[in-house]
Amino acid sequence: MHKKILALLLISAVSFSFDGCSSMSAQARRERAYRHYVAKQMKQRNRAMARAQKAANRQLKLKMKSPVPSEPQVTSRAETVPAAWSEPMVPPVTVSASDAIANQSDNQPAQP
Repeated sequence: MHKKILALLLISAVSFSFDGCSSMSAQARRERAYRHYVAKQMKQRNRAMARAQKAANRQLKLKMKSPVPSEPQVTSRAETVPAAWSEPMVPPVTVSASDAIANQSDNQPAQP
């Protein structure tokens, strides 16, 4: 009798420990499934990006291995001269205040 009770307890303990998924709520199952879906999509996307990068590197290597010589190219460039350099420089003119007053009185007509 004692061995039967021990066996029953052992079987019930094992059955409760493996009952993890069925005791999850529906919302928890949906969230777990969504996390699994997102992880799977990210893994596929990363794989696709890695494959594309690998293919691009392979094509670049092939281009670099067998370069086709092109015709020699001559490049020339015309530079414009800034406006400040093209105008002649005139020395600065200094005027005193006494000259301006004297010139002003000479240019005005006499008033009757």
